[in-house]
Amino acid sequence: MKINYILVCLFMLALAVPCFGQGKGGKEGAGGMFDSKEEYGNFIGSAKRASAENPELRSLIPLINDIAQGMPIGSTASRYGTASSELGLLANPRIREDIEMVDDQYREFQERQRTLQKEMADQLRQIDFTDTENLPSQIKEIRDSAEREMNELLLPHQVKRLRQLRMQSLLQRRDLVQVLTADPIKSDLKITDEQAQELREYQVQMQEDIQREIAKIQDKARSRLLSKLNPSQKKEIEDMIGETFVFQNSRGNSKGKPSVKGKSFGKGK
Repeated sequence: MKINYILVCLFMLALAVPCFGQGKGGKEGAGGMFDSKEEYGNFIGSAKRASAENPELRSLIPLINDIAQGMPIGSTASRYGTASSELGLLANPRIREDIEMVDDQYREFQERQRTLQKEMADQLRQIDFTDTENLPSQIKEIRDSAEREMNELLLPHQVKRLRQLRMQSLLQRRDLVQVLTADPIKSDLKITDEQAQELREYQVQMQEDIQREIAKIQDKARSRLLSKLNPSQKKEIEDMIGETFVFQNSRGNSKGKPSVKGKSFGKGK
């Protein structure tokens, strides 16, 4: 069984390895920007190292990977279950149906995207990945320019609906504050750094309020549950629990646990 499991893992790994083949003579073909996996590895490694301490840049790695490998924009995001770009969302036929995108329109979109992919690759080659301060804005400009151009192929109501679906896609994977305080939404809404910090702090307070309300509901539910025991059983469980002790988790916050007689006990430390 163990050998079969290893073989299956190796097979799945082989399927996941991207193709780096180029046209004859080393010219750029469907395989992307590079002639070999080594060249690709060096390139994407530089991008990942630059993004190690930069969440804004880290979110752009799927886009960089798609351009580098010559894949449709959004392929990497879809593969790893992260929120796709607006361009990437159109690979989903259900999305196209929702925005009323007809087949002829999508074929034109695909043809333009293939041309645009090569243009984006040429721009990406010129980027200095050691310039970590300006790197996110440079890559975002490449992405935004592509999205503006591709949006010209869509009707106004399609663009609006696609942006709504992109927002919903983001909210499925991040909380609202994360979405509001990161680009592109932060820039679109012109949220200042001060506002972003205020939102984060308010979110912490709201989460604490929510936890307190949850603890109250849990206390009521446990009291109702214990009321189903006979007096002897209820007294015995109370003796098992003993006096309340307030624990704290590693962040120094109290964490609620079960209660008896309406009092919390075993609060985590």
